[in-house]
Amino acid sequence: MCGASDPRTDQNGTLMTDAASTSTTLTNRLAPVALILAVLVPIAGAVLGHITLRQIAQTGEGGRPLAVAAVIIGWIGTVAWFVFWGVFLTTLGALGA
Repeated sequence: MCGASDPRTDQNGTLMTDAASTSTTLTNRLAPVALILAVLVPIAGAVLGHITLRQIAQTGEGGRPLAVAAVIIGWIGTVAWFVFWGVFLTTLGALGA
């Protein structure tokens, strides 16, 4: 019997696999969203990153590096935002006095 007659092989007899069988875990859908939000709205990205980490721990899905990056970037961005506004308002107060 020729290898091409097997539905799992191509004309050359090479075994073909579908995308679902080659992927071991699915990425949590909130992980990339959290990372994008961490850049645009840091505190929202940090909070969503924490939520995503909890979901990943419960379900075993992939995407942990994205969620960790979202948490780190989100909290650093949040601190930077508060520092910026603190310095800005302090400077305005000093100039007005």
